[in-house]
Amino acid sequence: MLLEPEKWIVPKCSTIQNSARKGILLMPQVKLISPITRQGIRKVRVAAYCRVSSNSADQQNSYANQIRVYTSLIQRKKEWELVEIFADEGLSGMNAQNRTEFQRMIKMCEQHQIDLIVTKSVSRFARNAKESLEYVRKLKLLGVGVQFEKEGIYTLALGDEMLLNTFSAIAQEESKAISQNQRLSIVKRMQSGEYVDSNAPYGFRLVDKALVVYEPEAAIVRMMFENYLSGQSTSEIARDLNSRGIKTKTGKSTWRSTKVAYILGNERYCGDCKYQKTYRDTTVPFKQFRNRGQEDMFYASMTHAPLIDRDTFDKVQLLLKKRQDIFGKSTTQNIYPLTSRIQCSECGSYFRRRQVSGAVKWGCSKHIQDRTQCSSNYYSEERIYDAFVAMVNKLRFSEYDIMGQTLLRLESAELKRKQKNTAARELSRNIADLNAKLVMVEQLHAKGYLKDEVHKAQVREINDQLRQLKRERQCEFSSGITHMIEELTRLKKLLEELEEPLDRFDEKLFTEIVQAISISHRDEMTVTLIGGLRFTEML
Repeated sequence: MLLEPEKWIVPKCSTIQNSARKGILLMPQVKLISPITRQGIRKVRVAAYCRVSSNSADQQNSYANQIRVYTSLIQRKKEWELVEIFADEGLSGMNAQNRTEFQRMIKMCEQHQIDLIVTKSVSRFARNAKESLEYVRKLKLLGVGVQFEKEGIYTLALGDEMLLNTFSAIAQEESKAISQNQRLSIVKRMQSGEYVDSNAPYGFRLVDKALVVYEPEAAIVRMMFENYLSGQSTSEIARDLNSRGIKTKTGKSTWRSTKVAYILGNERYCGDCKYQKTYRDTTVPFKQFRNRGQEDMFYASMTHAPLIDRDTFDKVQLLLKKRQDIFGKSTTQNIYPLTSRIQCSECGSYFRRRQVSGAVKWGCSKHIQDRTQCSSNYYSEERIYDAFVAMVNKLRFSEYDIMGQTLLRLESAELKRKQKNTAARELSRNIADLNAKLVMVEQLHAKGYLKDEVHKAQVREINDQLRQLKRERQCEFSSGITHMIEELTRLKKLLEELEEPLDRFDEKLFTEIVQAISISHRDEMTVTLIGGLRFTEML
């Protein structure tokens, strides 16, 4: 029961007592704390990003002009503080990884050195909707806004990502239009025989937009042609180059038979050029494919000085064709590369090689024996090889770095697993204690406090315990993920040996990285690689 006001117990203060007896509650004393003045607020650290993507003659002036404009804009705002102007000159906006200044700016944002990025338009920031949103979201999580002047978009405002997606799609369409215009220009130069590929083959250098023979490498190329005509295979030539420590064009020490075969079959060594051996599709991100008749090809004769005389080159082409016809299968144990590799996803039987209407095809063994037992189809060997080549090129040359991203996720998962492994941590502590004990035994022995026999016995005992504990810790740390990481790391290294996209089937690489293949009646080929990765290609 509550006491009446007259019975409240209050401090012996006359004012409070009188107020309490009257049932009056006193108001608390409040002291005003003035807000921080604007002068005390930290200025917004602003950076600008500009990019000139045209190849016009006044590009440098335009580039310099953007720097002047943004410097003036940022300095006019008192609440803004200029951090730096980031600018990439003459680089494609399709892939942010190719823009060094852009990447440096993102790095500074991650280090919390920038609060706001100002840029002219969405098309100057990125021309790929997916990439654009990825970076905006990443910056948003860091508390960094992006202000697009032309579109009036500020990314930290609610709903701007939807607008950004729209503008990025527009920029992407602009990029496709520019790419198409450039493509038409290149095709015209191909038709006239004036086009020069910016990628000079091994043995050549590009000087003033013309292929010029580079003698230090040209001698190696001539040796390849001579050795091939003398009877050596492409594998033997590759082994010889590796044993002699001869570097590839990119400075790597590993030559592959497919690289040697590519050089032997490259018409540029006899002074000619075949244009558009590969083509890019018309959808972003413009993937490259081998031209099998989808686009026109152009053959231009005597476009540059030859490295190999035409007679030698023609003889090598005839020999390449002859050996391909004779040795179209594996030279080891008379087994084809696809033997015991392809399994039917319908019935589980293995595929067999057959000659069907003059073409080499592979079919389910059960289907071959009795078509009513399995609905699988026959598939040409060439289609299977092409699907493998397409898969390898995606893995090696995709802008999304599939292998790298997969390894990062696995390593992150493995690290979390190890951090939660209390048994392994306890073993590590025990190992540390034994190591400390071993040091103490050595110190006592060095000071003469332990006899040699005692010292040896104790050291032997401690080392035995250490070996046992380390084995137990290794078992705790080991997991299926660890093995997968090791295998995928090996796969990544094998793929990184490829300096350019495959244009033909590489049997050695196939046997090294492919564990199994399954084919369904829906013409889907699923390839299982070392490390357990599975990829599906349409046949």
